[in-house]
Amino acid sequence: MRMHTVVALTDFSTAAEHAVDRAAQLAAAHQARLHLLYAAQHHDPRFADPQARLEQRARQLGRRHGLPVTALHGAGRGVAADALQAAAQADLLVLDRRMQPGWHAWWRPCVLARLLRRAPCPVLVVQQPAQGAYGHVLVALDAAPAVPALLRYAGALEASARVELFHACPVREPCDATLAYRSQEQRRVRLSDAFEARRNRVDLRVGAQDLARQLVVQQERAGADLIVLGHRRRGVLAEALRGAVARRLLRGARCDVLVVPHDGAGPPRERGRAVAAPGWG
Repeated sequence: MRMHTVVALTDFSTAAEHAVDRAAQLAAAHQARLHLLYAAQHHDPRFADPQARLEQRARQLGRRHGLPVTALHGAGRGVAADALQAAAQADLLVLDRRMQPGWHAWWRPCVLARLLRRAPCPVLVVQQPAQGAYGHVLVALDAAPAVPALLRYAGALEASARVELFHACPVREPCDATLAYRSQEQRRVRLSDAFEARRNRVDLRVGAQDLARQLVVQQERAGADLIVLGHRRRGVLAEALRGAVARRLLRGARCDVLVVPHDGAGPPRERGRAVAAPGWG
């Protein structure tokens, strides 16, 4: 897997610039184009001309990383709509997740939910400063037949990272896709399951198999700096009833989170033929 286009959202805040820096690092590693989009729900009076500042930022990143960087012009239809339009022909959408509480938080739940639910490409939510390449990638798995597509994407995102496969279902034996991945990849891959952490065992015993909590526990235990999980698109009502695992994971995990839609694990031209990934989120 090689990315060709990465889109990053920013409003020039510290958290957003962490996401831009991560997007630039990944674009440079994959020799991809980087597109920047100014995305703010409310105009900041400190920036008289946000587009001019965005173009300046694009030039800075282009010189620093030696890659083509373009400042996109938003259509003015809102953060989610402009981001979805920019991501239509992208291989990765990168944004930050605001942590401040209250009604005036920039990334309102409805906006983040819409991007996770409708983005045509994987969405990387950056929660930590970009300090070099990812070193430990935790991939959430179940027994779905589409695991190989998710593994290929997660394994190729950061070629030097150690990949850990997390079984989020009460199954002791690894699935056929996991065994195939271990036999084909040369890097070190360690299997784990939900029974390894004490709090996970308690959850299973009382019947509260909370996937988001299990992943947070395993991430803290393993020290992973990126969690990867699949996201099967559902209707608004079904998602509300089942609970949005991806959004709950973002509230609990301290590392970055990559959400891969079931048809978004390949280049834009191939998404319609992609195999469905596990349905969490």
